Amino acid sequence: MNPNSMTNERLCTLAQKGDEAAREILVEKNMGFIVQTADLIYRSSSLEGSDLNIDMDDLVQEGSIGLLRAVDGFDPARKLKFLTYAAPAIKNAMLDLVHTAQMSFEYRMATVKVKDGVEGLGLERVYLDEILPGDERLLRIEAIADPYALSPEEAFIKAENLWELYAALDKLEPREQTYLLYRFGFTDDIEHTLTGAAIHFHLSENRTKLLEEQSLDTLRKEMP
Repeated sequence: MNPNSMTNERLCTLAQKGDEAAREILVEKNMGFIVQTADLIYRSSSLEGSDLNIDMDDLVQEGSIGLLRAVDGFDPARKLKFLTYAAPAIKNAMLDLVHTAQMSFEYRMATVKVKDGVEGLGLERVYLDEILPGDERLLRIEAIADPYALSPEEAFIKAENLWELYAALDKLEPREQTYLLYRFGFTDDIEHTLTGAAIHFHLSENRTKLLEEQSLDTLRKEMP
């Protein structure tokens, strides 16, 4: 019988007996499902343009490994379709990759060298619900650019725009102020991705998106 015409279940039985060709064909036959799952996780995890450096190929590779891991535990006697059994292993392998990358990114954020050789300054995790108005006001003062680095004309325009911006920010809730200043690089001169901000502030990506939309909407209303 042509191996390519075999069912997943038959291929899995052969693979359990050590047939390497059956393992390869099993992955090829189910590549469509693996790619579909990878695309779903790629979009739901907002990986495009994120600092995690994970692309679709990475997810597909991990999904393929997850499928092969499911081979050993599959029991044909249970009358369960192999792909139904393997689907959670495929998805979990991809999610494990994303989680590991998030943890690695968080570690880099906490230990990266910043100005004056101080490690982790301004990059430790922050809980937005614990931010106080005084803390935020201090962050704002430290974020104001040095006017002498610009020409007199540029300095005047920039100063005017900054004061308008900070006047508007002062009308926001402290947690909204803190989020926007970090997200757009006012506190460390680095414009952070939404994923990076979510990790930094201990928030889910969905909650981070909602907070950003609300904060920017409020800021626009307060700008002159």
